[in-house]
Amino acid sequence: MDRGQGGEMLMARTLKAQTNQTTSVIVVGSDGTARLRAEADRVAKIKAAGAVPAQCGPEVPSAPARGAVRISNPKELVPGTTDKFQHAGWQKRSVMHRCDVFDMMRAKALNVHARAKAKDVKAVFEDPFNAGQVSMARYYAGLHESLHSGGVCGTSYAEDRVSGGGGGLDAVDLRLAARQEFEALERRVGRGVAMALRKVRPSKRGDGRACKMISDLDVVRMVCLHGLSLSEVLGKYDWSKSSRNLLALRVALRGALDRMQGFRG
Repeated sequence: MDRGQGGEMLMARTLKAQTNQTTSVIVVGSDGTARLRAEADRVAKIKAAGAVPAQCGPEVPSAPARGAVRISNPKELVPGTTDKFQHAGWQKRSVMHRCDVFDMMRAKALNVHARAKAKDVKAVFEDPFNAGQVSMARYYAGLHESLHSGGVCGTSYAEDRVSGGGGGLDAVDLRLAARQEFEALERRVGRGVAMALRKVRPSKRGDGRACKMISDLDVVRMVCLHGLSLSEVLGKYDWSKSSRNLLALRVALRGALDRMQGFRG
């Protein structure tokens, strides 16, 4: 009797949901209660994650897969002035930029600074990476993406191509030049070790786990190409995520990015 009532209830609810040629499958518990609240909350969170800020305009589509974004306002000099700026966006709209791992690490550092500022008003914020290091990391990542997507868009070589008979570079030349630049950047990183086992006491490495040595090139590739945070890199190599290890890894990545720019420490 109970099974029959449950089956009839499920059928009735399913038929009731079949409106406007749309079929909804409703799961009913043993007590006859439709368990839709959790699913509705999940969908609402997904939609909220892809919501577009009003200042960016209604034409921008909602896209949950876009991930975290940061907002900026393009500016330009006011005509006839040298120190006054005005909004340069179309219809005064802001611009959305997809956040990468460097944006996320900076946001986390800002949150840490805010807590420190609450305790000490003299606390000074220090960017995890300077503008040159971030620019180099993004250029390196863009070069890698272009090579693996079959194109060379975004490289300096595409801009240097000369149009006309015989004087230009074809796609093979551009790809070869981009590959050579990518390999040259990795050679500049060198064969140094960011986290050497012999320099860190076992008690400070990974809480007794068999952690692995991390090279400078490992850090560069994991962060710049795979989008891992420094904490995630430590976890991947079984190191403890202590402030000491995080600082050592950050210093190593800074140095590697500086060398990729041509600086020698």
